Order: sequence, then C-alpha cells, then structure tokens
Amino acid sequence: MSRLRDLWKDTAGATMVEAALVFPLMLVLTFGLVEFGQALWQYNAAEKATAEAARFVATRGPVVTFATDRDCFVTTSAVAGTLCSNVAGATGWKGTWSGKCAGSGAGATCQQAMMDQVVARVRAIAPFVQAENIQVELSGSNFGFVGRGRPVPNVTVRLVNVTYNFVAMDKLLGIGPIAMPGFDATSVAEDQQEGGLG
Repeated sequence: MSRLRDLWKDTAGATMVEAALVFPLMLVLTFGLVEFGQALWQYNAAEKATAEAARFVATRGPVVTFATDRDCFVTTSAVAGTLCSNVAGATGWKGTWSGKCAGSGAGATCQQAMMDQVVARVRAIAPFVQAENIQVELSGSNFGFVGRGRPVPNVTVRLVNVTYNFVAMDKLLGIGPIAMPGFDATSVAEDQQEGGLG
C-alpha cells in the first residue's frame, strides 16, 4: 500500500503530460492567428486592388472602342449640346468584360492590351487574383453631351470568385478554401482618348 501511496505522490513527468495536452491547442491557436491574419491581408489587398483598377481604367483608356463614334452610348439624332441624361437609352447601357476580354457590350470591342494593364495593376497589389476573377463594367452615366464625340461612362471594376486557401489549418483541422465576398469599385471616367473610352 505504501508503494501505491508513493506512486500517487510522485510528480515526475507531470509537466510532460500537461505539455502533451496543451501543445495541440497552442499549435491550432498559433496557426489560426497566422492564417486568419493572412486571410485579412488578402481581403484588404483585394479591396485596394479593386479601387486602384477602377481609378486606372477611369483615367486611362481605351478599355473598349465602339465601331462608330457614339456620344451617349447610343446612336441619336438629338441636337448637339443635349445632355446624355436627356437622350433615350443613354443611361441604361451596360457592358461587362472579364480580364481576358470575354464579355459583351452593344457595339463595343474590348482592347486586350489595355485589359492586360488592368490585370497587371490588380496583380501588383493582390497577386493571388487571376485574370478570370477580374471584371470591368462600363455603364451609362448622366455625364456627357451630344456632339462630344465619345461617351462618359461609369467604370466599375469587380473581383469575383476569389477564394482564400488555408495552408496549415487545412492540414490541422480540415478547413478547406473559403469564398471571399465580391469586391467592386466604381468611378466616373475622365476625359478619354479620342475614339475610345476607358
């Protein structure tokens, strides 16, 4: 009986047992902090990249060109000086193109060289974003007038279907990729090059 009592009072190796119990929790906590910090960094980078790309498209150009010059996105017989907001169909026009120039817009042709610059701008800030995740949308605005020679669009840049892939947490807890929310930024295009818009 005394041997059992001595064994019960013996604390040698207790630290090892405690460490073995706590170590997995510390490991998950440490990697969790790192992983979720990385996920928040990617979220912030995607948001900044979207705003930068919208500004870039709004101030440079052309991202698309039209087969014919259109003042307000539509062919019109309105008198020169008529505001686009007063031209039927001018503000309802919309066209969307992906980073690989896939997409459509009435009578507009995507310029791949300019789209490649947009993709490069986004990837400089958010290198995890692929070209197929980037969309550029041009839509009619209330700006511009008949006789100007080219429309003044709203420029929206979107990042879609972007995911964050866990590295360590996937191995430790089996957490797979998570979908990030869509990001978008809109800016009104500034004066563009003759014959195009950006």
